[in-house]
Amino acid sequence: MTSLRDLLVSTNADAAIADMSAFIEETVGKQSGISGIALKGAMGAATKIDSDIVAKGSRRLLPEIADSLDGLWQEYQNGGTAADFGAHLEANSSTALDAILSVADKNAESINVPGLGKVYKGVRGKAAKVIEQELPAIGQLIEKNAQ
Repeated sequence: MTSLRDLLVSTNADAAIADMSAFIEETVGKQSGISGIALKGAMGAATKIDSDIVAKGSRRLLPEIADSLDGLWQEYQNGGTAADFGAHLEANSSTALDAILSVADKNAESINVPGLGKVYKGVRGKAAKVIEQELPAIGQLIEKNAQ
């Protein structure tokens, strides 16, 4: 069976990166309350450093995220009962969230832009809650680009 990384990175990388970047910007933009303020502030700080940081980050993280979710992808492809990959991620939310956050955490440790690592640490918990709520949409985005 073809790996999720091969499907996303080798075949449809540009489309997957564009979709992922737009999804991140849209998801952060629709957040409200104190968490929304924190996430929007972090995004604002990051884009002041580099206006293309979301696309660059998506390009950098997509292969690792694909690798981290490959086990769930293979399970879904090999007879999973969920209606789509988003539903499969939601049904396996703890595993999916851990996989995505482990990639983010590992990359946050290697950030060499002054202040950006500190910003990530400040919003990580809030981001985890948002990611968990958005697992169905993340899975649908991945499935769309993996076909």
